[in-house]
Amino acid sequence: MDLNAQNKGKRKFIMAQIPEPTPENSEARKAGYATIAEIGKERIRRAAKKIKEDYPDTQADLGFKVLKLDTSNIKKWNPNLDNLETDLLDAVDNILPDRTPEDLLYEVLIKYGLPLTLPIEKIQVANHQAWSVAHNSLVACFDEHITLDTVQAIANLSTPENPVLRVVFRDTSFTDDITKTNAIQRLKQTGIEDVLSI
Repeated sequence: MDLNAQNKGKRKFIMAQIPEPTPENSEARKAGYATIAEIGKERIRRAAKKIKEDYPDTQADLGFKVLKLDTSNIKKWNPNLDNLETDLLDAVDNILPDRTPEDLLYEVLIKYGLPLTLPIEKIQVANHQAWSVAHNSLVACFDEHITLDTVQAIANLSTPENPVLRVVFRDTSFTDDITKTNAIQRLKQTGIEDVLSI
């Protein structure tokens, strides 16, 4: 980060750290750092602050993302034949209940084989929250009650300079199946062929 600030470089790095607990009576624990990973994050924050002080005009990217390895966000289909009706109803919403829209977004990026370092921006489309990845190359909206107005707002994001190449929704995002079918057709009419619902 310091070298990038010095000479406008674009160096990137990845740090990996298991969340190893700090010793119970250590200075780190007393300072509020429960794990070695928490210390690592604070060191990067402090380094970025110092670099900003040393190079106030720098345009270097001094931010970072923290990703944690987890299981898929999608429930496994494991039917209980004695209670199939309940299992089928439970499978209507196939996303695990404790997962966030960011969790879903990063799983989509991984499944598409896209780098996790792409620029991501939280945006509003109609009255819904969405995510723009790599300047609208991929737009993801995982909110509920998606209407055709929202779909049209996503379609309107596509420009010749920054075309929307892919759109991703939750399978349960749409008010009904007719809206979902019409949404896919409307996006295809504007040149967005890759539409996925998870």
